[in-house]
Amino acid sequence: MKTKSILSLLTLLVFAVLGGGSFDSNGRLSAWVWGVLILFVIIVFVIAIHEHNKEEEIKKEQEEARLKREQELEEKRRQYEVQKQRFFEENGTPDKTIVIDYLDINAEIHAYESSKKVFISGKWYSFNDIISCTFSDNPRIAKGKVTAITKSKTGDVIGRSIVGDVIGGSAGAIIGGATASKHTEYIQGDDRTIHDYTVIINMNSISEPVIRIHTGERGKLTNEIVGLMNVIISRR
Repeated sequence: MKTKSILSLLTLLVFAVLGGGSFDSNGRLSAWVWGVLILFVIIVFVIAIHEHNKEEEIKKEQEEARLKREQELEEKRRQYEVQKQRFFEENGTPDKTIVIDYLDINAEIHAYESSKKVFISGKWYSFNDIISCTFSDNPRIAKGKVTAITKSKTGDVIGRSIVGDVIGGSAGAIIGGATASKHTEYIQGDDRTIHDYTVIINMNSISEPVIRIHTGERGKLTNEIVGLMNVIISRR
């Protein structure tokens, strides 16, 4: 139960106490009212403890989840470093490396000019296997955020505050200012184009005529892959 609910119960209790039958003939609170008050205090105390324990449990679960993600990432990084070292020991240092996804040797491109071979997404290909390379884009439009801004006319605020002050003092000034005429403006932000790129490599292969590498919004990565493939084609 949240604080708002507890306050609602307290409000109901106040009305109950102020209602008929709350006081005895001597003007003191009736015994049942004291019982209700004590019960209410106990309930609030129990709820507060429960909420505190619940929050602590949530924090503990979040911390455990964070530590688990960090451990998994560290283990993935360790395995990647082992794979990378083994790969370079077996094949030598590449002339060009493009990382598509981090910590995954099979999501990288390694080009070796001396042997005329290129490693693409976990497979080896000869330079001669690559016929052409281009990219496609499947963009979508993200609408700009709409922001509502409410404004008051300065003259109205001052005028109504003065009238309120004359009528009812400082409280009247607050009410007068609050009732000044207002208008709301809606501001539409600029639309944004979200690109969704895919590199398309045409191969000289019946079984695998096309290699597709999804690069999403990463335009620089897309251009880098296409550029490398075109250099490879020119040096076959």
